[in-house]
Amino acid sequence: MTVFVAYAHTPEGQAALERGAQISRREQLPLVVFDLEAASDAPDRSIPATVPLPDGEGLDVRWLARDARSNDATGELIDLVHTVEPDVVVVGVRPRTSVGKFLLGSNAQRIIIDSPAPVLAVKADRHEK
Repeated sequence: MTVFVAYAHTPEGQAALERGAQISRREQLPLVVFDLEAASDAPDRSIPATVPLPDGEGLDVRWLARDARSNDATGELIDLVHTVEPDVVVVGVRPRTSVGKFLLGSNAQRIIIDSPAPVLAVKADRHEK
């Protein structure tokens, strides 16, 4: 089985990556990181690690990128979750206003609702800048 992280280049994405790495290490499971902002033309979407993992030495990590031709990274992520069949999907979340929720929707909410695997939603440490 696997730990699957939805990674964005934000404090929330970093929090998700750190928690996913902790779970991977504790449970001795491979870690798959889907970089929502990186794009790849490679058929398997594998990319080199784009961010160093905190205490990542010894982890079995596979980095994936969205399809460069796609405009729906969240949809791709859901498709990959169906394929990978992870034990857990880790996603970073942040507070939003009611208007922001109404106008913009939420990628995290879509992942939580549409994921066939359990989803762990984590917040960034509010004291870090």
